[in-house]
Amino acid sequence: MMGVILLTAMTVGGISLWFKRRKARKELEKSAENDETQNH
Repeated sequence: MMGVILLTAMTVGGISLWFKRRKARKELEKSAENDETQNH
């Protein structure tokens, strides 16, 4: 039973981490686009 709880916790943690990274990457792309438009 303990292994199932641990596996679930690891899965939830991995998904939330992946979500944060995806969101951060989108924000980075946005700021990069803004920089490009300002430079032109």
